[in-house]
Amino acid sequence: MVMITSEVLPAELLQAISDVVVQEARAVRVGRQLVQIEKVDRGAQTYKYRKFTGFTTVEEIPEGSEFPLEGVTYSEETASIKKIGKAFYITKEEYMANKLHSIAQLARDAAEVVALKEDELIINELVSDAGQSVTADATWDTTGDPYDDVSDALTKLEANNYKGDVLVLHPNEAGDLRRIDSDAHTSYRELIDGLGLKVVATPKLTTGTGLLLDTKRAGVLAVAEDITVEGPEYRQSNQSYLVNVYERIVPVCRIANAVCKLSGI
Repeated sequence: MVMITSEVLPAELLQAISDVVVQEARAVRVGRQLVQIEKVDRGAQTYKYRKFTGFTTVEEIPEGSEFPLEGVTYSEETASIKKIGKAFYITKEEYMANKLHSIAQLARDAAEVVALKEDELIINELVSDAGQSVTADATWDTTGDPYDDVSDALTKLEANNYKGDVLVLHPNEAGDLRRIDSDAHTSYRELIDGLGLKVVATPKLTTGTGLLLDTKRAGVLAVAEDITVEGPEYRQSNQSYLVNVYERIVPVCRIANAVCKLSGI
């Protein structure tokens, strides 16, 4: 074992921490399944984008005439890049005792909370900007019909020429899909699978609420700095090494009508 003899942690340990952080974040986060990912400059403070609202009527264009630009309707928007992160300490005693499992668990815990915060930001953006909505007649844990509600939401997207491909639910409502439809004699989950939808469950979506969206059109996660490790910074006061886990991102909803919010489920 390499012993600490200075205020600098060995490079191999820092690389191991970084690897654990990246692996844990990839395993935990689900929000990146809901939006497109766009890399932006590392030093970017804002993200500029066009919020699309639709096309007006397409006209026939006489030969030799210019194509009209006024047919596309959108607004120019700017979103601020957000830095989210979590810090943890590695004590000198932990490293000297070769407590690699303990150190790895600290890194995993930090990566998990950062990944979940990213999910929260993405989902909140999609919920708040959803352009379509469906209200259930009853909650899914009682007499509600998940298949009918999801089918209605899918129809609303299709009416606007969007293809719903992912259904996002709180784990409570995802569990309700195990109920058996008395007419079809199969679970609601199987019925919804038959619609060609992927079901994603996350505690970052409020219970009683669902999202159906076209993930190729609905939104973008702008990434200035993906999840990474910063430090360590030695703290003489407690003889520990401060390690920061962070990322710099901003999620935006570009097409509101490509998202349908389900309420009262």
